[in-house]
Amino acid sequence: MCKILFRILLITSVLFPSLLIAQGIEFNSNDNLISNRTSYNVFEYNQPKFTGAFSFKFSLSINDPLSFGYISSIKNKESENSYSISYINTSPNSGQIKFNLDAVKNIFTIPIEAERLGSKRWIDITIHFNSNENNIELIVNNKSYLYEECVFQNSIVPEIYFGKHQNVIEVPSMSIKNLHIENGGENYVFNFNESSGEEVFDENGKRYGKILHANWLISNSYYWKHRYSFTSKKVISVTYDEKNQKFVFLKDDALTVYDFRKEDTIKKLLKNKLPVPMRLGTSILDCDANKLYVYEVNDVADNGATVAHIDLDSLVWRVNSTEQLPTQRHHHNAIFNKSEDELIIFGGFGNQKLTNNFNTFNLTTNKWNLQRFKGDTISPRYFSGSTKIKDTEILLFGGMGNKTGDPSIGKTYYYDCYKVNLETKTIKKLWDVKREDTNMVSSRNMVLTTDSTAFYTLSYPEYIAATHLQLYKYDIKNGDYQILGDSIPMVSERIRTNANLYYNKQTEELFCVAQEFELDGSNKVNIYSINAPPVSKAVIYKAENKKSTSKNLVIIILLICIPILLIAIYFLKRKKKQKEIISDQVKIIENFSVADKTPTKTPNFVSVFGDFTVFDKNGKDISYMFSPKIRQLFLYLFFNSKKDEQTGVTSEKLHTTLWPDSTPQKAKNLKNVTLNQLRNILRELSDIEVIYSYGHFYMEFGDAFHCDYFDFNTQLNLVKQDSLDTNSLTKFVKLARSGKFLKAINDECFDKIKENFEYEILEIIPNQLKRFYKEKNYTSVIGLTDILYNIDSISEMAFYYRMHAYNKMGMIEKAKKHFNNFNYRYKKLIGDDFPHTFNEVLKKIPKHL
Repeated sequence: MCKILFRILLITSVLFPSLLIAQGIEFNSNDNLISNRTSYNVFEYNQPKFTGAFSFKFSLSINDPLSFGYISSIKNKESENSYSISYINTSPNSGQIKFNLDAVKNIFTIPIEAERLGSKRWIDITIHFNSNENNIELIVNNKSYLYEECVFQNSIVPEIYFGKHQNVIEVPSMSIKNLHIENGGENYVFNFNESSGEEVFDENGKRYGKILHANWLISNSYYWKHRYSFTSKKVISVTYDEKNQKFVFLKDDALTVYDFRKEDTIKKLLKNKLPVPMRLGTSILDCDANKLYVYEVNDVADNGATVAHIDLDSLVWRVNSTEQLPTQRHHHNAIFNKSEDELIIFGGFGNQKLTNNFNTFNLTTNKWNLQRFKGDTISPRYFSGSTKIKDTEILLFGGMGNKTGDPSIGKTYYYDCYKVNLETKTIKKLWDVKREDTNMVSSRNMVLTTDSTAFYTLSYPEYIAATHLQLYKYDIKNGDYQILGDSIPMVSERIRTNANLYYNKQTEELFCVAQEFELDGSNKVNIYSINAPPVSKAVIYKAENKKSTSKNLVIIILLICIPILLIAIYFLKRKKKQKEIISDQVKIIENFSVADKTPTKTPNFVSVFGDFTVFDKNGKDISYMFSPKIRQLFLYLFFNSKKDEQTGVTSEKLHTTLWPDSTPQKAKNLKNVTLNQLRNILRELSDIEVIYSYGHFYMEFGDAFHCDYFDFNTQLNLVKQDSLDTNSLTKFVKLARSGKFLKAINDECFDKIKENFEYEILEIIPNQLKRFYKEKNYTSVIGLTDILYNIDSISEMAFYYRMHAYNKMGMIEKAKKHFNNFNYRYKKLIGDDFPHTFNEVLKKIPKHL
């Protein structure tokens, strides 16, 4: 019992610091069905009483300036008087916040300028209600508005709502964060750092509010969001323009500007052709001068341009130099030193050599020079990361190489960090982290944290073709590191493939730019974003299980320990009966279907778990008939059509989603051709057809048509309704084991579908796992872990539940086999062994159980 208490205390002490990251809530707005719009009652579970003056303040983001609706309202429970705050749009680029005495009059109408509107642009709102002075003060972005009347009396019971409530159904597209309510000496602070559920806790872990259909913003600090893709048959350069909130994609004859604030792109033709033959697509941007430099240090024809710049206003190229360096420099680091007007590059690989040279190109004299440094020596390497910490100081981190610079004698993966002073020309080694059996390189660009105490970098095993990028945070002082965020898939087939990390202060987002190359030079750029500061997987799970601190801690421990004691007594009394039950459960587990990746040849059947597969009405596999575009159209219509409901999508939506780069007429032609091809294929099946009605395309399904997605949802509903029996469980497990949902479907238009699929599972399965484990229904526990593994092959929640379930059932050999398989997957994805041994896992009582 003492050990259990110690573990509870330890988990709790680790839990609270990680939950201090203030997050927020994004609301489902008028774009959603009324039943799905977000509703937040601040004091649902714990109703205070206010006396005298009180105030509440929060930060508001109007994500879509064209939306409208009620933001918040406050009412005295003991009377009919209430005030509300609403938002209306007055033009495409401006809006108004209105403060009203409900059903009586508008008190203030406050214009909000365009630069304050849009996602991640925050408006600070404070309202002071002073019944003693009989006035109300509204403060919006530090501008005060005073109203000399307050209908609230000296004492009220406040009902505070955000979004939908009662007969108020209009909800603008908005997010809120940092809610702070004050009355006398009482403060109620809500950081909204939950990640799921309907309960809202204050900063001390005390439950106060209830929210329906919330989108917790902490998830956006863990899951990377795919923002944009750009493909080209020729090498392109990608440059980040923080000043103008854009990414610039440059080809030899045109540039494309991606505005990530507006999610908009503009293509511009160049006045003359790029004079530098791009091999690696290396470039730098001088934001102040609005000039973009493209350079190639080697592998250029004699007298060919190696450095050139374009004026982004005139779009005219000018050659800076034809000078080359002695060798190619794959995966070097590049720093723009504005004070000296020079480009500095370090390291790199080429001509079978590694280097640790610092070379500078002066943008005034247009000459390359070799810089000499004193102090510590950095061994020759490539794949390092770099970032500026001051105007004249940079950090260099990690990479791959050896002391000799000869790659034929082997390479070492470095996890060391150096501070390079460009003014004094000195190098100081800060630390060297030993990470055995971990072979990962760094992204070229790293990002300094806002307090300058650490840096972020993307690391990945470059030697794995289908690799993944993982965000790390390293302490500059001692090299301590954290793994943050979810991983990002990347194909690393060619040496020119690279990744970069950027930070945007205005939106507080980290951007990942991954550029993947093919042998013929064609390349694809994917841009992802994550909210800063990013969080770890542990924080996401801990946020689901918030606990109270201080005086509540003792009560919580007692509430946990007393049931444990009672369960232990009960278990001893029923030991014999439980052994019989477990014996029966073991037999059921042994009868679970063995994983079979090949779908059963069921006639008139479509499989979206594992490889996309279609069997016609005679049971013949006709998957080959679905080209990538036909498959994309089929799945897009499929997931936008519901059984027994005529939903569907418009032609315009099909055009912009499936053929975004085509003109409207061309997109229409392509759509018609592809639709005809799809309809011809669907004649091979029964009870499924594409319908066009009331301006929408949708699919109509009959009883003869089958899909594993329908079967999966049927079983999932049984889980929701607590109606899962042995046969249903077996079907559920078989579906999960048949393969990952939309396994090889990587089109951006299905990202939200995958996200909703995962969200629904994570909404249901964890709670059911907990219930089944407590009820000692270990067959259901083991079966449901397959569902979690379907969306996360190294889900620690699934791992611990299955390991402890096997242990409870005495299936130690199965537990060992499962441990080894999990450790293999974990090491393959993370690069490290799982941090606990087999015995430690079985002895440890994780928070999930």
